[in-house]
Amino acid sequence: MMAVDDVRRVVASLLVIAATCTLAPEVKAAGFEVGENTTRSLARGGTGAVNKSDPSALYFNPALLPRAQGNQVLLNANLLNLNLGFQRDDLVLRGRNETRTKTFGPVQNEGEWFPAPFLTASFDVGPENFALALGAFGPSAYGRPCYGAMVDGECTFDPESPARGMLVSEDLFLAYFSLGAGYEFDLGPERSLAIGLTAIAAYQDTSFSIAVESDPNVSPPWSEDPRAEAYFRAEDLKAWRPSAIVGLAYQDGPMRLAASYRPPIHWETKGKATVELPDFLTSTGAYLTDDAMTFSTWQAGSLRLGWGVELGEHPANAEQARFDLEVNAVWENWSLVEFFEIEIAGDIELADVPPDENGNPPRIPIYPIYQVKNYQDAYSLRAGASYGINRFLTAHGGAMMETPAQRNAHTSVDFVSWERYGLSAGATVHLPANLELEVGYMHIFSPDRQVSHGEIYNPIPMSQCAGPEFDHPSCEQAGTPPGNPQNEGSWTASFQLLSAGLTWRY
Repeated sequence: MMAVDDVRRVVASLLVIAATCTLAPEVKAAGFEVGENTTRSLARGGTGAVNKSDPSALYFNPALLPRAQGNQVLLNANLLNLNLGFQRDDLVLRGRNETRTKTFGPVQNEGEWFPAPFLTASFDVGPENFALALGAFGPSAYGRPCYGAMVDGECTFDPESPARGMLVSEDLFLAYFSLGAGYEFDLGPERSLAIGLTAIAAYQDTSFSIAVESDPNVSPPWSEDPRAEAYFRAEDLKAWRPSAIVGLAYQDGPMRLAASYRPPIHWETKGKATVELPDFLTSTGAYLTDDAMTFSTWQAGSLRLGWGVELGEHPANAEQARFDLEVNAVWENWSLVEFFEIEIAGDIELADVPPDENGNPPRIPIYPIYQVKNYQDAYSLRAGASYGINRFLTAHGGAMMETPAQRNAHTSVDFVSWERYGLSAGATVHLPANLELEVGYMHIFSPDRQVSHGEIYNPIPMSQCAGPEFDHPSCEQAGTPPGNPQNEGSWTASFQLLSAGLTWRY
């Protein structure tokens, strides 16, 4: 049983986390991780699977929880800025009786700096070499881009935006409410093997906006016409899903090896849809008969493998190393994401049009939207190091490189995951009262892209040429979605990340 002092410490940690959640209620992400959670890991190139010794091991590798000395609370937040620019190529529209060329202006992300909080606490209670932890956090990612017009802090629809057929705005909330434990087995002098498990209740709440073709008579050759577009918004798409992280860690003297794995999550979120129809449909009294909708996709699992070494005695804490070096390899199986599936329960009913022979107003069916993504697995190599300069200051530095999850032909504004090259630096200030203040910065570079044969098409939910096979006779080319490519042109992207955190040991 836990002693009274242990119970008090656990209660104190819970109160700190609850208070912080009240002040920072949003734990968000947008699919792909950008940089990494926690200031120290961000400053060390995104590493964290091997040499962690604080409560964030709950997320990186729960087998490292026994290394967290005593009882600790970690409060952390990343601020992310996405610099994305898209200059769409001129579009040649060939109709039955005419050919037109449309020229687009450039578009860039108008969203502001995005916060990603991370809240954890660990407890050294019970048997020796055993630790518990709990926390609330989400992947470090950018969750509120805007490719329309920002008005009073809100993203509004811009009918001239070249991104309108891909995305206008999104607002993604993803939180992992987690409870974990780790135990370390003593294998002899300076040798040990640790195991850990984190149980996760994952929660998602998502909204997004996009323009869709709404001409009920649309047919090949597909023609992109803003006058026939409807503004579609998915709201309050919510779901809970279970998940977990398992971890192993081995130590032999100063050398360490570790691995952790989180399986993929299949999301099927449910919410409602709102549609602003074009004038030629609203004049018929058209309305959506049922606004219930479902959005389905996968979130990749991740495997972390790492090697590390720890040397010397830190001036601020004799139980910590003065110098440590860590290298991580990370695999994420994004190839599970072949498409996003959007299904609306209702149809479009034309209230002011004469009824059919059965006395029913005519209806236009809305077929499921399959946005083809064809992502591929992403691999990253990360390296980071720390050095205790004196008893007041520790310096961190690192670098990372990552392969793209988005193929060139499927480059899109919704999730920006191209080749990434990151450099980072930071510092820990050791304060009185067992407090540590950390700051970090990372800049992620992505090479420019030129998309000449795009495969992101404007959605046409009233066409019978529907996915996932796109093999209906109405399809102009079997296996190809209706519409015309939306993503052909020149692309630029980079990220800036600022991070700050406070750890309290008591």
